[in-house]
Amino acid sequence: MKNNNSPAHDFCYQSLRKVSRSFYVNTVALRNPIKDYVCVAYLLCRIADTIEDDPVLSVDAKDRGFVLFKHSLSSGVPVTGWNAFVASLHSSDDERELALNFESLLDVYAAFPASIRAILKKHVYIMVDGMLLYCTKLEGRRETIENFSQLDDYCYYVAGVVGELLTAVFSEEMDIPPAALAQLQKNAVAFGLALQYVNIINDYSTDNERGIVFWPDSCLRDGMDVETPLREMSRRCLDYIVDSFEYVRYIPRKERTVRGFCLLPLFFAVATLKQINKERTAFGHREKVKISRKRVRFIFFFVMAFSRFDFILDAYFRRNVAFLRKYLRA
Repeated sequence: MKNNNSPAHDFCYQSLRKVSRSFYVNTVALRNPIKDYVCVAYLLCRIADTIEDDPVLSVDAKDRGFVLFKHSLSSGVPVTGWNAFVASLHSSDDERELALNFESLLDVYAAFPASIRAILKKHVYIMVDGMLLYCTKLEGRRETIENFSQLDDYCYYVAGVVGELLTAVFSEEMDIPPAALAQLQKNAVAFGLALQYVNIINDYSTDNERGIVFWPDSCLRDGMDVETPLREMSRRCLDYIVDSFEYVRYIPRKERTVRGFCLLPLFFAVATLKQINKERTAFGHREKVKISRKRVRFIFFFVMAFSRFDFILDAYFRRNVAFLRKYLRA
């Protein structure tokens, strides 16, 4: 991506492309300055997520890392001890490179308007504090998630808060009528929860290998047939997906790139959930599935072409939801 921006700005987009190519493609289609705000917000969350997901670090070590991360964000420069902590991470080379170059990310963040910095800082702090809470619960005390209420709490900290962050950024940069903004705020958390539920369902085997199961005990009861837990998780996920679609519909139609940014991961999530449930007789919820490149291309071009046309989006969405509901009743 050629531009006349600073090296720090270029580093952010290069890092985004390395740590998440799919999110990079989606983000660079956004209009400025929303594009830059979302890029930096994602990278801040990715650093926090890298700390949380470390399979070797103790909970105390993660706590120290989160403290260093928050202090660095507040001070505007990596604090003493940050680089030494990053060196101890068991992460990918790209994630470690991002964390080691935290200063470049903070330089770009510092140039944002004060209102945007406040939004990003507030919501990233909520995420980090929630991550530590559940690291302590699930790893430190070796407890489990007992019910869907607790699962929703966890999903809020790692994903629902992102929906709130995006909504706050959108409200700063877009002309949104008060009634529409109220609807966006109402469904903002559901937008994050829907995507996180699909990830949890699809990542069952990977998480289980780490010794952490995010599926609630209430749907993994002894003696239950193997398909019932998947149905329960999928039904709850589908409710959040429906609310998420309503979220997108309240984004002004003239904001085509923002609508596309939200619709792509939502429609990919719907396609993934469909495939998981279609394969459930083969224990599809135990093995991670991946939608085909053909389906990815179709969804991408469909969203790019019709993101402003509610009646077309609605028809496509309702058809997929009806298909899912049929499987969940079977």
